[in-house]
Parts: sequence; structure tokens; C-alpha cells
Amino acid sequence: MTGRLASLWKFVRPQRGTLAATLLLSLLGTAASLYAPFLTKRLVDDVILRGNWAGLPPLLATMVLFGAGGMVLGGFGSYLYTRGSSRILVAMRAALFDHLERAEMRFFGRTRVGEIVARLNNDMVEVQGVLVDVPLAFVTSVVRLVAASAILVSMSWYLFLLGNVLVPLGALGLWLTRDVITRMSRELREKNAAVGTHIIDTFTGIRLVRGSATEGQELRRFERENLSLVASVLRFQTVSSLSRGIPSFVLACSATLALLYGGYMVRDGAITVGTLVAFTAFQVQLVSPIQNLLAQYVALRKGRASLERVFEFFDVPAERDAEGAHDFVSLKEGIALDGVTFSYGGDGRVLDGLTLFLPAGKTTAIVGGSGAGKSTIVDLLLRFYDPQGGEIRVDGVPLSRLRRDTLRRRVAVVTTEPHLFHGSLEENVRYGAPGAGPEQVAGAVDKADLTEFVRSLPGGLSTVVGERGTALSAGQKQRVALARAFLRAPDILVLDEATSSLDVLTEERVRASVRELMRGRTTLIITHRLHAVRDADRIAVLEGGRIARQGSHEELAGSRGTYRAFLRVCGDGAKPGKTADA
Repeated sequence: MTGRLASLWKFVRPQRGTLAATLLLSLLGTAASLYAPFLTKRLVDDVILRGNWAGLPPLLATMVLFGAGGMVLGGFGSYLYTRGSSRILVAMRAALFDHLERAEMRFFGRTRVGEIVARLNNDMVEVQGVLVDVPLAFVTSVVRLVAASAILVSMSWYLFLLGNVLVPLGALGLWLTRDVITRMSRELREKNAAVGTHIIDTFTGIRLVRGSATEGQELRRFERENLSLVASVLRFQTVSSLSRGIPSFVLACSATLALLYGGYMVRDGAITVGTLVAFTAFQVQLVSPIQNLLAQYVALRKGRASLERVFEFFDVPAERDAEGAHDFVSLKEGIALDGVTFSYGGDGRVLDGLTLFLPAGKTTAIVGGSGAGKSTIVDLLLRFYDPQGGEIRVDGVPLSRLRRDTLRRRVAVVTTEPHLFHGSLEENVRYGAPGAGPEQVAGAVDKADLTEFVRSLPGGLSTVVGERGTALSAGQKQRVALARAFLRAPDILVLDEATSSLDVLTEERVRASVRELMRGRTTLIITHRLHAVRDADRIAVLEGGRIARQGSHEELAGSRGTYRAFLRVCGDGAKPGKTADA
């Protein structure tokens, strides 16, 4: 754990001045509070018992001054603490967010979104507590504890020992519960993440939930997960309360013994009433730092579980470009997939020795059954994954020798279910091309046949589309994605069922613009639409993870196999000369 914490020092370092000032103010406040019992002693012995009422006004003024000073110091210290700790938390969250944005795609295939949210939010707060809260509280509590103990010993070492004789028993209770607290804290975090995941899954899939009339089923599942979370919370609170409560109870018993014996000492004249009152006040001041140390101990155990969870994500392998990788500038010859083999981790290979050439400036269509690996080819071209066998080359250069970001900026992908962010229409169209001007945005919107729709909206392009574009229909979302592609003007265009959600009339209007976008660009089409296949310069038939046949529409239409079946489904029979679209 120490090594993990040391690696996080880089987040604390920029705020060390602020935290040092916070600590200094806290120590000054501690000094002021430690002086208060001496004032109380003077009030009892010199003013009340001796009747020296003339000394009351200056004494009260001193007490008010120290009280107000402590309040001001505490308020300013609290402000500095909040500023410093918040900035540390923001920096840590940003670092993890940045790391996860670059994490290997396989990570997102096995990790729930709710789990990511929980670690970025809740677990990070616990880690920030370990980095900032625990050290600050530890130093101030130890200083207060040592100072108060020294004062108590100077007053009466015997009373001090009597007042703390049972403290080791409380420490034993803490030691016995340390591992239980860590385990329960991790369990609590995991169950909290499960609840968050269910909320995200339910409301991002609300159309499916309502369409399936399964609201009651999801509610019951939500209640079960919450009840399980509550049970974990109760168990954790019980154990943590005992770990803090038993030492506090033991300390209170010891303090009571000291108070009783102090009464006998006052009766015998060994100490004054004011001394006993001051001693009791200092004894009470021991309770606060001890309880604080106990609380920080529990926080440290909780933080250890959160620290492990956070570093599980920091340890996730990130995408890294090869040493010496260079920028992708433009495509001149084409993209070659040579004997490419790939599997997502199961037993079967999705691609098995696939060989295909995508000539620059030409359109290639891929036809194949569901699960044949068509979209996997796109994932490999974008380097979301690397092939386990074979090689992909761009103009003869291995794809692995190109920087991912420079390649991806020159590729536009339009899919069956495009992702839209919770923001305005304009923000979603601009995504990936933030520098585009208003005229360029308007042109892209027009080419995607969105102009009339935008004009019908009261907010126009400023209209918020909702999370994942829930305020739009499937066809409207696809047109936004097409507008995004028009705006980016990419070197490589991938159309993965890009117009599947458009009605026939809209698709007919958009098709001319899409053809214009494809002209002179290296285009890969994955579709079940016959007209889109006919638009291709070359068609590749994908079977069993390999290219079974390739050629023009006319060359493949008369052959037997997958492509002929594709034409039959599209209603084109197997007649090469027929041109009617399905």
C-alpha cells in the first residue's frame, strides 16, 4: 500500500503549500483550544472561589478572544483544506479518466460502466481521504494528544495513568477488526457499483424495458440489489462502530475513575478545584484526538480497499504506439490485410487467414452473414484490436507502425447505431471536427438531409438530443452520424449499414450526397442494401473468417454461394443485368 500511495504523490505535490498552510492553521487552532482549560482553572480558583470579581472582565475578554481566534483559524483552514483536497481529487480523477480513455478495448468488453463510474467517483473520494484527510488529521491529533498528555502529567502523573490505564484494551479491539473492516469496505464498494450499473443499464435501455413491459422485473432486481447493499452497509457500520465505540467507552471509564479519585484529592487538599476542572477538561481533550485517530484508522482501512480498486484500473494496459511510430498522412496505394487471424478470446476465430486489398480512392463492399466478421475488420482497421496473426499494411507500411490518433482522425465511421452524446445537435455534428465553421456545419447538415428537420425544431441546431440521442429517431441519429462524416471529410470512409434506419425516400435523397462523399475516397461498405453493393468498385464475400470470392457485382451475380443467396434475399434473383434495387 505504501508504494501505491507514493506513486500518487505527484497529485499532492502541487497542493503541498496549501496543505501545509492548512496544517499550520489547524495546529494554531489546537494551541488555542489547549490554552482554554487554563483560563477555566483561573476562572474557578481566582475569580469564583477567591471572590476576585475584578479579574473577571479581562479573563472573559481573553476567553472570547481565544474562542473567536480559534473560529477564524478553523474557518480559513477549512477553506484551504477544501480548495487543496478538491484540486487533488480532480487531478486524480482526470488522470484515471485519461488512462481509461486509452485503455485496451478488451477492458470495456468485460467491465461494466457502473463499475467505472463507481471507481471514478466513490473510490476516488476514499483515496483522496487517505492522501489528504488521514495525514492532516493524524498530525493534528497526535500533536493534541501529546500536548494534552504532557500537561496532564505535569498536573498529576498518577491521575493521568489512572485515566488511561484501560486504553490498551481499546487498541486491541482495533487490531482485531482491521482485516474485517478492509474486506467489508471492498464488498460495500462492489455492491454500490452494482446498484449504479443497474441504474445505468435500465435507463439507457428504457425503450427495451418499456417495450418488453418489464418495469416490475427491473424494479424487483433494483430492490434486491439495494437490500443487499443495505445489508452490507449495516454490517460495515456495526463493525466500524464497534471498532470506534469500544475504545471510546474504555477511555470514558478510565476518565471516570480519574475524576472520582480527583475528587478525593480535592477533599484532601492535594489539588484545587480549578486544577481538577482543568484536568477534566484536558482529559476530555484527549477523547477528541483519540476518537479522531480511531476514525482515521477506519478511513485508512476503507481507503486501502478503494486504493486497490482504483489501481486495478490504473494497471489496465493502455494502447501504446510502437516506438518510432510515425504519423498517418494520406493513403496513396491502399490497405492490405494479409492472412489476418483474430479472435475475441473465445474458442472460435472470427477471422481466419483473411486476405483482402482495399485500393486507395476506390469503394470496396463486404458481404457476409451475421457474425461473419465484417465489423471486426473495421475494428482492426481502426486498431481497436491488433490481429493475432497476419498483418495489415497501409501503403506497404505495417499498421502497427502508424500512430493511432493520426490514423483515426482521418477515418470516419457511420454505423447502424451511431452514438450521440447528451448535447446539442450542432455539438454532435461537430464531434471530431471542432474547428468547423457554421457554414461547413450547415453544409454537412444539408447533405445529410437534416435541414428541414432542424428548421422544424424551436431550438434549431441548439436542440439537445438527450443521452445517446434518445430525443431522436433511429433514422435521425443515422443522419446526424452522416453529417458528422461529411463534416470530417475523411481519407477513409467506413459505412457499416449506414442507412439501414432510413426510409426509402430519405435514403434516396441522401444517397447522392453519400456518393459524392465517397468519390475519390477509400471507402469500405458493410451493408445488406443491394444498391450500396452495386455502388462498389469491388465486392468481397466473407465466409468462415475468410474472403471466399471477390469481384464486381456482375462477376459475382452469376456465381453460386453467399453472394447469390444475398441477391435472392434482396429480390434480385441471380440475373446480372437486372438493375432494380431491393
